[in-house]
Amino acid sequence: MWTKLIKRLKNLFRRADLLWAEGARTARPGELSCRAGCFGCCIGPFEISLAEAVLARAGLERLGPEEQKRIRDRAEEIVGGSKKLFPGDADSGLLDPERTEVADDVYFTSVANVACPMLELPSGRCRIYEERPITCRTYGLAWMREGEVVYPACSLNFVGEGDARQRETAIDLNRLLSGDQEMAEVARRAGLPAGAETTLAHAVTGSAFKRT
Repeated sequence: MWTKLIKRLKNLFRRADLLWAEGARTARPGELSCRAGCFGCCIGPFEISLAEAVLARAGLERLGPEEQKRIRDRAEEIVGGSKKLFPGDADSGLLDPERTEVADDVYFTSVANVACPMLELPSGRCRIYEERPITCRTYGLAWMREGEVVYPACSLNFVGEGDARQRETAIDLNRLLSGDQEMAEVARRAGLPAGAETTLAHAVTGSAFKRT
């Protein structure tokens, strides 16, 4: 069953890849700086769904023991160093679904300059590229909902261009989130609580994910 769940998640996540590729095709030469080795978007943790955590853990488990250890050591360092500010249960790895925006801002600001545990330096390679979260797959282009930009494009892209170019290449958030219910079902089948979130570092160390 577990193999089928991971395969299903990968198929769901490919939607995000296709949406990014669709937007990127409308970009003019030189407008996009996204390329292999560019890892500015890998600095600063962010929330991920439990389905994303499940797939990330699967990516971790396919790596060799030495690489796994480097990732686990780095994740433990991140989690331990920010435990007091984590707006949730740092041991389980789960963010509190009822946490306040203030608590969120305090925590994520405190770790804004922290590199992702999956990032390999100095190459800038993502160690779990095939299993990376949706945010990672769509970063660089703006997110748009009902004609309004809700998340801007990377500041390295569309330099000197106005908002119009961001809109023309933006990812439709409604289309991006169309698989959310399916991902929630996958997380439920993995025995994880519905609606909760985590971070990549906490997905590596959290007790809630040990079975995965």
